[in-house]
Amino acid sequence: MAGKKQHHIPQSLQRGFLFDAKAEKTYVHRRKGVIHPASIADVAAQRFFYSRLSSDGSKTLDDKITDYENRLGGLLISLRSVDIDGAVDPALAAEVIAHLTPRSANMRRMFGSGMQQLMTAAAEAFSDEDTVVQMLGLSEPGPNAVWNEHISRMFDKEPQLKTMLDLLQLPDDLLERLIFMAAKEHFLGRYGAKSLGIMEAFTSVLDGLDDIVRDGHNKALGNGLVAMARKESLEALEWRIRAAPPEGAILPDCVAIGADDEGGTFFPYMMTNTASVSAVVMPITSTKLLVGVRVGHAAPVLSDFNKDASACSDELFITASSASVFAEISANLGERWSAEIDAVVQGALKDILPNKKSARELSGEPPPLSPLSYQLSFTGLGTDEEITPLSEKTQRLVGQIRPLFDLDRLDGITFAADHEAALTELERGFDVNVTPEGMPEDIAQGVSTAVVLRDGVLKVRIVMHAAYGQALVANDVQDAEVALHFLVAGLAQACTLNRIEKALPEFLMTPVMMSDHDGVLHCAVRKAIRAYRYARDSTEFGADDVVEEEFSKYLISTFDSATTALKQAKEAHAQSENFPVLFEAAHGMASNMLISAARLIGHRHGMGQLGFPGAETEVGAVMASRQLTNWIEVFSKDLQRFWQKDQWTRKDFYALNIHAERVLWANGIVLWREPNGQGTMIMAAPHNAASLQLQP
Repeated sequence: MAGKKQHHIPQSLQRGFLFDAKAEKTYVHRRKGVIHPASIADVAAQRFFYSRLSSDGSKTLDDKITDYENRLGGLLISLRSVDIDGAVDPALAAEVIAHLTPRSANMRRMFGSGMQQLMTAAAEAFSDEDTVVQMLGLSEPGPNAVWNEHISRMFDKEPQLKTMLDLLQLPDDLLERLIFMAAKEHFLGRYGAKSLGIMEAFTSVLDGLDDIVRDGHNKALGNGLVAMARKESLEALEWRIRAAPPEGAILPDCVAIGADDEGGTFFPYMMTNTASVSAVVMPITSTKLLVGVRVGHAAPVLSDFNKDASACSDELFITASSASVFAEISANLGERWSAEIDAVVQGALKDILPNKKSARELSGEPPPLSPLSYQLSFTGLGTDEEITPLSEKTQRLVGQIRPLFDLDRLDGITFAADHEAALTELERGFDVNVTPEGMPEDIAQGVSTAVVLRDGVLKVRIVMHAAYGQALVANDVQDAEVALHFLVAGLAQACTLNRIEKALPEFLMTPVMMSDHDGVLHCAVRKAIRAYRYARDSTEFGADDVVEEEFSKYLISTFDSATTALKQAKEAHAQSENFPVLFEAAHGMASNMLISAARLIGHRHGMGQLGFPGAETEVGAVMASRQLTNWIEVFSKDLQRFWQKDQWTRKDFYALNIHAERVLWANGIVLWREPNGQGTMIMAAPHNAASLQLQP
């Protein structure tokens, strides 16, 4: 009779697993070996599981199920009457399984768990700005096809907006980049899933998910108490009664288990492929198993049935015995289906969310290290006896660090009493006046790297002031850590050079013509890209707090100096127009600002601090005063994404050019591509623009 307590595993089936027939009691097993005897009147039953009591006398879903159970009881009696190894009518077996498996709480739980995982993952994804910015086309440094499509649709819907923008009389290329960066800074600099209402939407769905799953499950059952597609598939199998394991069979809360492949892993039957399931097993008593096998397939091995059935259960299984073996197998309760649900959910998410490689996908056996040849030189440091400790210490450090970096392109390390003279006198192997790599890169005061050409191979030379060498072998721990930190930064440059050369051979050494707009702007950005990387890679080698303080001070002084220099350049240009001179000043200051910002960003990222310091800090206040707070967050994310790529094209490098433009916009200078592709246009607001067309 229908009532408040509604069984998702009917008592007629549970009666095959009693240890006390008179009292109708069975043993209930839950996770972690918990076992207790219980009346089957209370097992696998929940209050109003299918439906509430009728208020108007109409039949509820539970009423319909109760009525059907009169027939089900007779079907179970017929099955139990078959001797072991005896054949079973496929229609009889099919109807019982096609009714019992879809109605179970296990089925509802599996569906609900999958939905919850999918919704939770989606909520997390949409609260993760990386996902959302990709969908909006803001994951790329500059305007792109996805973004342009959004803008095009916006202009179609708001033609008056396009009309207003046309009144500005700005070149299309410049206007496009201005709009893109403004949107990106506004969105990324202020990103918040909560403020956008994203999390509220998903939370609302998740809060109501139990009701959604329950209603969906009950609706499916209401359409038919026997799943006909399942029944037809099961009728194609050959059915027999087989003996249960010696300890007796368990009844899992999924009722039946199945394997899609011959000899394959068992899962809850409702997770198998309807049309191609190879074998199905359902316990009908503690001594008998109902086994169906697809024609031409081998019968499944049943010795591990109980272990498989426990792994396919969700909350519980029941037995007619309290044997210790059942407590042991309850340890794996739920493993099988939950792992499969995880795999299904991850597969679904892979199709709709940005691909992120797992640690396993990224891991691999490191390649064997080839012999390393590099030069150590000491200029103005004293006698050989005095130099020996530093030489030995440096070689030992390089050897210890080498497994972390590819150092095949390390030319050597120079410690010099006169740092500047050592750089000037360094044999570079190429004409430093015709390539963008002619100028050394300063990592810190007294620490630089320079690209050199040796036998046709591009390499990196590290040049450090003698004081850093002395610190490496002295007793002051902090000074030694600072020196080690900057030495590692230089070694990281050799590794970075190798990656770039492998991706784009000769890219760094190719002369850049002034008519090449993208190439020219990239020259203001390329060292910032590398500065981010060496600063990130050298963290955790010591003195991180000291280095961050120095990098912060350098950023502040660089932006202050750039502001002053650009103001003077604009004033001089206003007095006597000289576009090449103005461009040279703008280009140099943009490069300096980007390097100082990238270096601090990279250092913080290496320490796991992805956000830029707030306006309450001195460096954050400097950015805020120039209205660059949101920009530096965008720059930070663009650098991070750039270095997450496995490979690069020239376009990937050039895409970051927009940041050189951006820091100049903040100083009243605008650059854009000459309409005929013959160079770069420059304008110092509010004066007239002119084309910059210089020969190198």
